[in-house]
Amino acid sequence: MEDEIDDCIRKKIQWQQLPGNIKKILNDSPKEYERYVFEFSIKNQLRYRGSLVRTVKKDERKYYEALVQSSIQRLMLYPYHLADMIVKGLRITPFIYYIEVVALLIELEKSYDTMPNFTAADCLRLLGIGRNEYLELVAKARSLGRRGRSRAIRSLLPRVPLNIPMQPWWRVELGYVLEEDVKPLSDKEKQLIDLLIDQGSQTAGTLDYHVVKMLYRRGLIYVDVPITAADKVSVPPLKGFVMNRIAGDYFETLLYKVFVSIDEHTSVAELAAVLQVESELVKQAVSLYCRLGFAKCLQPPPVTPQHPSWRDALTTHYHQPYRQIAPLTFDPNVDEELQMDPVLLKDEPSTSKQQRPQDTTDALTNNAGQRVAVLFDSTLAAYLMMGNLSPDLKSHAVTLFEVGKLCDESLDSLLIELDKVVGDSEIEGEARRYLAAAACLRVALRTLRPTLRPLDLLRCEALHALDAPARTRLLTTKYRLAISTAPLSREARAGAAAGSLPHVGPAPPEACTPWMRLYLYHLAGYGPPTLLLTKGTVLRGVPRCLLGFSRLAVWWWGAEGEAAALPAAGALGAANTALRRGPVLLQAAGVRAPPALRHLAFPPTDKQHDELQSLWRKHAGLRRLLRRLRLTRSAGYVTLADIGVPDLGCAHPPAAVQLVVPRKRKDICGIAKPVSEISISSDGSPKESTEYTQNVSNLQSPIESHFAVTPTTESKTGSPANGFTSIDCGKLLCEELDNLNIDTHRSKESIVSDDFVPIHSSISFDDLKDSRHSKENSISKESISDELLKIHSQLSNEEKRVMSEEQLCDKLNDSPSEKDKVARLESQFSQKKSGKSDNQLSDLFSPADESISMFTQLSDKLTEITNEGDSGVDTAHNNSDEETCKPEKWTILDLQFGIPLFDEELCERVCSNIVEKIAKPELLEKVREDNEFIRTEVLKFVSQCQYYPGEEMGIVKRGTLVPLPRKNLVFENGRISEWTGK
Repeated sequence: MEDEIDDCIRKKIQWQQLPGNIKKILNDSPKEYERYVFEFSIKNQLRYRGSLVRTVKKDERKYYEALVQSSIQRLMLYPYHLADMIVKGLRITPFIYYIEVVALLIELEKSYDTMPNFTAADCLRLLGIGRNEYLELVAKARSLGRRGRSRAIRSLLPRVPLNIPMQPWWRVELGYVLEEDVKPLSDKEKQLIDLLIDQGSQTAGTLDYHVVKMLYRRGLIYVDVPITAADKVSVPPLKGFVMNRIAGDYFETLLYKVFVSIDEHTSVAELAAVLQVESELVKQAVSLYCRLGFAKCLQPPPVTPQHPSWRDALTTHYHQPYRQIAPLTFDPNVDEELQMDPVLLKDEPSTSKQQRPQDTTDALTNNAGQRVAVLFDSTLAAYLMMGNLSPDLKSHAVTLFEVGKLCDESLDSLLIELDKVVGDSEIEGEARRYLAAAACLRVALRTLRPTLRPLDLLRCEALHALDAPARTRLLTTKYRLAISTAPLSREARAGAAAGSLPHVGPAPPEACTPWMRLYLYHLAGYGPPTLLLTKGTVLRGVPRCLLGFSRLAVWWWGAEGEAAALPAAGALGAANTALRRGPVLLQAAGVRAPPALRHLAFPPTDKQHDELQSLWRKHAGLRRLLRRLRLTRSAGYVTLADIGVPDLGCAHPPAAVQLVVPRKRKDICGIAKPVSEISISSDGSPKESTEYTQNVSNLQSPIESHFAVTPTTESKTGSPANGFTSIDCGKLLCEELDNLNIDTHRSKESIVSDDFVPIHSSISFDDLKDSRHSKENSISKESISDELLKIHSQLSNEEKRVMSEEQLCDKLNDSPSEKDKVARLESQFSQKKSGKSDNQLSDLFSPADESISMFTQLSDKLTEITNEGDSGVDTAHNNSDEETCKPEKWTILDLQFGIPLFDEELCERVCSNIVEKIAKPELLEKVREDNEFIRTEVLKFVSQCQYYPGEEMGIVKRGTLVPLPRKNLVFENGRISEWTGK
């Protein structure tokens, strides 16, 4: 509503010409519209003449007085574009204005951080009041009495401005001068006043520098920084910038938009066209940059004739920490001791064009669509700022954060500072992360720039400050390729920041959310047991799929960085706390210790001797990701984890997620009885065992019935279903299991090495079925061991072995290739019979008393082999990974697109892949197509995880907000399904 009214005010539409809907919004009240016009004009610091406020406010002086007072209350920048009216009409110079701003803050005892960034920087330039000086003033003000407090506070503040740097091409304007002001002036000063009165404004370089400086400090003149539409400026690393806060007013918002869009090859007029902003506003922004020393005009107007006094003039900002406040009394003889050190005009460094190598000048001048953008987030800038890694590196870090951009012309100085960063093996914790980020950034720039130059660093959050059309125009005009660093924060949204550019980085907005991890596990069929829980879920105990893992990772929605592996008890508490505020991803992290991690770069190389890269050929899940995500045309890394137990994987991952509609309670016949009340003989016939299995397939164990309470509208009763929970009983069970007699019962090591039947063994299918049914009919560790011992005794029978081999040969039709597999199985069996230990078996299974969920995985695995008609032989060598599935020590934890900034070797490898394999003109269009493909597939996956088949599916729209999960999901045994709360 307000935007429509503001648009009418900008177009200077009178009340009579307003559309009918706007009048209805204003309640058909002309007075209401006049109030909107006045507030909008004050808020946006509009000039009285030429704007609609002239028809509302008849007194021009009172309008400017209200504008200045409102700007002081809002802590806005001094309106330099209105200086001709405010200085000449109200006699309020920038110095007086900022005195009022600081006095207001001190009187209200506000924090220094309350002052916006640009306002604080201008105060520091004119008053010399930084953070430390402000704290001293506040301490002194607290000792003042209430009577005359306002005047006493102003007596503590400086009475004259600092000796600010001036450029000879600036213009000198006459201020508000009274007869009393002229009497103490010298003859030269009077002559300059007369010259300004008679001939108007003058170029500062043609006047005596010392006279201009003295009159400026007396407040009798002010300077204007003229900028034309044809001017081009460069933004060097910031110095003297104050990082406080962002106010969000109209001019500050424009300043940040211009910051991230400007470079030394774009004129002011071109920049205004890209941003779709009035050229006059862009001129004001660029003028302020030059005034504050944040930008340099590359082609300033000529100054002829230049006065000789400007040879010793202070023309460049040389920011150093201010040691004290500016003098309270005006003494022209001692002012230089309190000011910034002067920099001679003759020593002013040459422009960056003269400093660039000659061989790259032509490439840089033709910049339309030729640059490469490296996208990063605020985390990188924060690491470079907080690390104190190099004396001058902080100015580059501030530039990366505040400007949001560092052009190729400034990267040489950044690399010089990065080279000064020296690593230390004794440094640990957060400081080590800061060092790693700086070292990786250096490696990335030195690897990418020789081939992809010119290369700019762009901060994603700064690009998001631009509206979508302006961002698209900026990127398509200047850049041909975008490359992201990794990992990125959630706010970065690199895919949206890159727009339609070919982007080597995360494509969908869901890339930094748990959705992406589940999507990876769904594609690969490999991944640690994972739960995605909706907001409001309450965990009563460790879920069944996570049993046996002493370490769990908790990742709540919107969290940044990798989740730490917490002890199971602490993880449950953290998860329940986080579930009150939003969804949570709960993941198995380790059986006894935190997981070991390995990072694998892609696209894969052809180096046969590289053990890590060979996983791309051996690991079935990695092969699926390589093909389905088209990783050969992208760059990044995959994180693999060793969680303590092998990942059994899934031979045939489903093409789509299909959630099964839960059965209602009235559809389930009979009442589930505790297993202990049913007498089952282990010697029963296979037929009876099969019938029992079919009858009790829907039964729940007493413990499983109270794992979680999930909010639902269908159930009127709470959980647990059996109404029984006891912490003491659980502890007692743990103690009994720990105190089992080794002589009477088999230890967990013997169970692992002898009793379990390996998946890839020569046992017959009937034996596998019998072993599966016998294992399903047992609930205690002793009964499990008994059944497995029976299977083992069958293996020791030579006749059974021969029969099983004959059955295998019949099923395989005596094919030569499969006979080789059988022969290999015979050799494995003979080694086992001769007493040799099978070391692989101990890696396949977790101890029974620590990882109960692994029994379920083994049972499902045997069922999968039986149903698919697999021979049980390891088929990992098969090129078709649709028919390949074997236990893997390294499971897939995460995948990130882009340049890693935590490992130098990995960073160099990824950057080399980008240069050698991806950043080629013929592949850029394919990279764009791959990004669109991944975006679409991820959105389909999210939709599938939100609704049941046949249900009226809501359309998941692509936008800045990622949809939250509607159902609890679990990834187990290579598949995603709805979690039942067990």
